[in-house]
Amino acid sequence: MTRNNLILKTLGLTLGLAMLASCGPPELERLEDEPASTERFTLPQSRRTHPAIDGCQRFLVALRDGNYEIAFRHLSSDTRKALALKAQAVGWQGEDVLRLRKIPISQDVTQAAPFDPVATFALPSIQTLQLLATPSAGTSTVEQRLRLKGTDGTSRELTMRFEGLAWRIHNPELTSAHN
Repeated sequence: MTRNNLILKTLGLTLGLAMLASCGPPELERLEDEPASTERFTLPQSRRTHPAIDGCQRFLVALRDGNYEIAFRHLSSDTRKALALKAQAVGWQGEDVLRLRKIPISQDVTQAAPFDPVATFALPSIQTLQLLATPSAGTSTVEQRLRLKGTDGTSRELTMRFEGLAWRIHNPELTSAHN
């Protein structure tokens, strides 16, 4: 091997390694339709918070901030369908029920009952969120149970369902904490 060949091979190897070093890992892109597409709701609340708890917290933050479309997306598909079905009777969208805090009880818009999304899907004033042991349902559905404890001493269990790469609140019966 001649000296020129050795220099060319060394130079080629050095350039090749430099090019590899400059290449970073590919960046993941979130889907537009997923709640995780809005970064401020995808950041975990802490390093030790379970993703199902984060999903519940993101729903509550979206409601608090008036982002009803995002809050609606934090509900499971069955829950969204149940809300949309109720809203459809009067020409509303499912997220309108969250925004207006009313749920139609007939095909007349004036016939709407008060609807509190926080009381329906969580608790008005939460002190703690706790993961519960959740037995496998033996289906392809992945669920996690949470216990919410209110500052007033009330307690409620909530089901979170993993759908579309996110944990979502699952309550298609639309039962509130007061039922």
